[in-house]
Amino acid sequence: MVDVLVSNLDTQGEKRQFEAHGHAVLANAGAAAILRGEFEPGWRWSEDVKPIVGTDSCRVHHLGYVVSGSMRIRFDDGTEMEVTAGDVFDLPRGHDAWVTSDVPCVMVDYSADATRYARGRPKGIAAPDDAAMNVIRRGYTAFNTGDVDTLRSLFSHDVMQHVAGTGPLAGTYKGVDAVLEYYGKLGERCDGTFRADLLEVHGDGHGHVTAVHQLSATRGGTKHVSRGSILFTLMGDKVTDILELHSDLPGYDAFMS
Repeated sequence: MVDVLVSNLDTQGEKRQFEAHGHAVLANAGAAAILRGEFEPGWRWSEDVKPIVGTDSCRVHHLGYVVSGSMRIRFDDGTEMEVTAGDVFDLPRGHDAWVTSDVPCVMVDYSADATRYARGRPKGIAAPDDAAMNVIRRGYTAFNTGDVDTLRSLFSHDVMQHVAGTGPLAGTYKGVDAVLEYYGKLGERCDGTFRADLLEVHGDGHGHVTAVHQLSATRGGTKHVSRGSILFTLMGDKVTDILELHSDLPGYDAFMS
C-alpha cells in the first residue's frame, strides 16, 4: 500500500510566537517539513527572534519563497539585499533582517534548518555543527566563489576525490593539484555555470561529514538541476577523502558527456 502522509499548517502546525510582530508555524508530513513565517511591519530579527534563540545573528540557512510583502537582510559581512513577493531565495546563515513592506511579509521556508527557527536551544549543549562540518561549509562557499586558495588550505596534500559514473570526468583524482584541476574542468565544460549549493550537512563528530547539495549548470544551452551528496573524511582540519554520490547518476553522466 502506498504510504501517503498529509499535515495541515493551519490546523496541525506548531506555532512559534515571536517576541512581537508575528509568528511562524511548522508542519511536517513524512520527509516534508515546511515553516511559514508571518512577519508583521515593524518585525526585526534582532529584536523579535534574537531574545528567543540567544545568538548574535540568525544561524538558520533559509531556502524558500516570498508569498507577500518584502524584507531586507543584512549579512554579518555587511552585505545587504532585499527579497520581495515572488522571489525564491537561498539565504546563508549569519544575518539580521527586517520587514520593509507596509503589509506582513509572508515566507515559506523548506530548509532543514527551518525546523530550528525561533526555538531556543537547551543550555549546556554544543552548537549543531562540529569543527569538521564547519570546514565543509567553508569549502562549499569557496568552491562556488572560485576561491582556490581557501580550497587548497582545506585539503591535505594527498587528498583523493572519487567521481562516480561513466562520464568524461569520472575517475579518482589523487593529490590536491589534481582535485583542483578537476574542479577547473567542471567549470570549463559548463562555461563557468557549475554550482553545488549546500542543502544540509551531517556529521558524526569523528571527522566524517556528509553534505547534501543541489547541482546546477548549463551546457550547450541545456540546464541541469539535480540533487547529490558527498561523503568527506577529515583528519584534524584537513579533508583527506571525497566521495561523490548522485540522485540520478545516469542523467548527470548524460548531461556532462
